[in-house]
Amino acid sequence: MKLNHAVKLCLLLILVCFFSTTGFCASSYDRELIVQDKTRAMQVEGVFKELMAAYEDEDAQGFLDLVSDERFRQDYMTFTDALYSDFRNYEIRQVDYWIDRVVPDHVKQFLYVRWEKRYENLDDGQQLTTTGFSRFLFDEVDGDYLLIELAGNNLFGGSLQEWRDEVPQISGQEAVQSSADAVCDAQNLGLCDGANCSSNGGYWYDNSCHQAPYTPSPVCDPSHLSLCNEANCSSSGNGYWYNDTCNSTPQTQPDLVVRVVDMMFSSSDGTVYYEVENLGDADAAACQVEATYTEMSGAPASASDSVAPLAVGEVRSGSLYLPNYYYTGGGDATITIDSTNVVSETNETNNTDSF
Repeated sequence: MKLNHAVKLCLLLILVCFFSTTGFCASSYDRELIVQDKTRAMQVEGVFKELMAAYEDEDAQGFLDLVSDERFRQDYMTFTDALYSDFRNYEIRQVDYWIDRVVPDHVKQFLYVRWEKRYENLDDGQQLTTTGFSRFLFDEVDGDYLLIELAGNNLFGGSLQEWRDEVPQISGQEAVQSSADAVCDAQNLGLCDGANCSSNGGYWYDNSCHQAPYTPSPVCDPSHLSLCNEANCSSSGNGYWYNDTCNSTPQTQPDLVVRVVDMMFSSSDGTVYYEVENLGDADAAACQVEATYTEMSGAPASASDSVAPLAVGEVRSGSLYLPNYYYTGGGDATITIDSTNVVSETNETNNTDSF
């Protein structure tokens, strides 16, 4: 009897140790799973934070680096097009979000998020606010968590109808998620059309309703000569083109006139005395005076002299020596102003005199 009692006691102790060890192992395994789930949840929340930063910065490539193209459960190309469509059509102002919960599915993690997005529609300048509730599925790829599925309200890519049709609904998502569902009124002129724009205080032009009346952009005319070019300065602006701009008054110019004032001749040469006067309303640059005549041998000849710059109304005198010239009675020789260095003259018909 004592032996049987001792055997039973030993068996009881063995069973107690077995169940205690088994219970400890099970409890340790559960704790390890909980720690793993918390670590993975933190990883997923961190990845989502990076996604939001890239989206607000309109950094498409940075965003797509956090998406697995190989494991993506929807059409990856459609999602890519939708993301770029958002950046083309919207100016993302700010996105606030609140993580509702993270639900593990073995290694994969479901992230549920409530959010509010404020942005501008670049087509009409309308300021919009959208709210929603979305679910994002992440999977571990080479040690990193990447986005592989989107569901619920469209936080990303909502500007593309083809992508909106592909995103499944979830329980709890917003039924009406955008202030764009407002109607035409004084605060939402962008929703008005030609029929109701003015009745809501707007101005209809350029195929949209505006807060301010239409003001045409200025063009080249007498009141906007700075908008004219060389081609339309005179015709459209009634202006005068010089110094690479259209001016309201004509350019001031010199007007040089040359006169023969005296002559002295011998049997073999001669001297002609001249004066040059600036009759214009602008100073004249330096120029040349040139006499052309025929020598006694019949050969053509010339002589020249330099004339310093002339102020308005100024007169300069000079003389030209003409070798081998025999005066025959006048009219067969000329003296001419070479005004090459003068910018322009109002009258060049008075630049020559004969003797």
